[in-house]
Amino acid sequence: MKSIYVNWSDENIHQIWDFIGSSILYNREVKKLSKCPHGNATEGYCDKCECYPEDKEQDNMPSMNFAYPLFCEPGEEKIIKVCEETACTVVYNSQDDNYYLTLTGGGMDMSQSIALAYIIADGCIDWDFLDEIYLTGAFSVSEEDFQIILKELERQFTISISNQTQKLKEVQDKLIQHSK
Repeated sequence: MKSIYVNWSDENIHQIWDFIGSSILYNREVKKLSKCPHGNATEGYCDKCECYPEDKEQDNMPSMNFAYPLFCEPGEEKIIKVCEETACTVVYNSQDDNYYLTLTGGGMDMSQSIALAYIIADGCIDWDFLDEIYLTGAFSVSEEDFQIILKELERQFTISISNQTQKLKEVQDKLIQHSK
C-alpha cells in the first residue's frame, strides 16, 4: 500500500490518530525526570540530566502530511528506535486499526529515512516503496544505515526477480500448451 494523505493540523486529528511515538518518548523522559537527582523534577526539564519531555514530544510529532502503513504492530522498543534513529515517528489510526510511519521533518528527500524506519519497524521495506528510495548515496541517513538499506533492497529485489521469473515461466508454459 502506498502512503496516504493526512492533515496533521486538523483540529479533530486526535479523534482518529494516536501519536504513539511522541507519547512513548515523552513518558520515558517524564519518568527519567521524576528521578532527577538535581531537584528539577517539578521544573519540567533538567539541563544536567539532559531531560526535556516537551522537546522529545514535539520532536516526534508528525510534520509532513503523509502516513506510510506498517505491516504489523511495532513494539515499544521498535517505536523508540524508529524515533531515535530516523526522521520518522509511529502513529496509530483507530479507525482502520493500523500503525503508520510518518515524517517528523522535511525539506529534502527523506526516502532513505522512511526505508530505514520500515526496516526497523517491519523488518523489510514496503514493496510499493522500493522504487522510491534515493540511491545515489547516503542522503538522509548515515553511510552505515545506507548500507543496511542497500542490503535490504538487494534482498527484496532478488525475491521479486525470482517471483517474476517463476511467473514468466508459467506464462510461457501456458502459451506453449495453448499453441499446440
